[in-house]
Amino acid sequence: TTRAPVFTGKVQSVQNGTTNIVAQGEPNWSANQFVYVAGSQTDHYYLKFTSGELEGAWYDIKSNSAYSAEIEIGSGELAKVKANDTFEIIPHWTLSTLFPNGGGFTKSTKLAMGAGATYLYKYTKWDNGVAYQSGTNRAAVDSFFFRERGSTVGWRNNAKADASDEVIEPNGVLKVVQPDEACSISIVGVIPMCATSFEIFTTEENGTVENQDIFVAVPSAVDMKLSDLTATLIDSSAFTASTAVASAPVDTLFLYQNTKIGKNLVADETCYYRNRGSTKKWLDSSKADASNIELKASTVMKIRKKAGAEAVVYRCKFVPDYISQ
Repeated sequence: TTRAPVFTGKVQSVQNGTTNIVAQGEPNWSANQFVYVAGSQTDHYYLKFTSGELEGAWYDIKSNSAYSAEIEIGSGELAKVKANDTFEIIPHWTLSTLFPNGGGFTKSTKLAMGAGATYLYKYTKWDNGVAYQSGTNRAAVDSFFFRERGSTVGWRNNAKADASDEVIEPNGVLKVVQPDEACSISIVGVIPMCATSFEIFTTEENGTVENQDIFVAVPSAVDMKLSDLTATLIDSSAFTASTAVASAPVDTLFLYQNTKIGKNLVADETCYYRNRGSTKKWLDSSKADASNIELKASTVMKIRKKAGAEAVVYRCKFVPDYISQ
């Protein structure tokens, strides 16, 4: 889910020589009303296209005027923006808006800050855009807990600094480590009625292209099957299928279904796509047909993209069945 859009409109044009999206009509926005200012304007905003070639893609807003919004977008994708494409302006979820007053998680109330509390681990870094650590099997970039003792009330990061405005990006992933007691949380938001778009890529570090882990939540508000992702991942060429004589993964999909109890759990399923001869389907690690594996709406996917000679970026788009029904 997302937070409720604060504006819905259509593109009039892209301002020449800029990354400014000009809205049709007279939105009469206040100057930089969509720009985060610690302590006074605590929301971070993004622009999400809801139709057109970039349907489902979202971009952080850097600045805005009365009728245009400057977004974080590359020239290649900017060229895909057309007049009459629809878009929404949406505030990002943050820890304090997604989980107000701790959201039902176990709070840190002991003298030792963080002791006995629920910890949330984040594997991406947000700073006017989403950044991944390069490589595979990397540790979380930060962790968070809710502190409630004396006058110290609110979300804190691993450095024990205020993290109330920490962004949880669309389709992002959080790992929850819960102490030995039950907790219950609920989230109320808006179900996007358009495609979901995300990127699959490899990274280059010190001149070397590396395999890359990309964490993505299942892009659907309802349960689905693994085969429902074939068009999104395979037909787009973003996820490389196995075509060699020996059936072994090139790119690998790890599924975390939240079906096990414990900490530091391995993936519930490890899958890859086989496309050789008459075998055109998803397989699991034992080479059995995995096409009908059910993916819960809360399932976490870790896509391991195998490095080639050059770093690559693919944009994937998933259109859920329910938006056309």
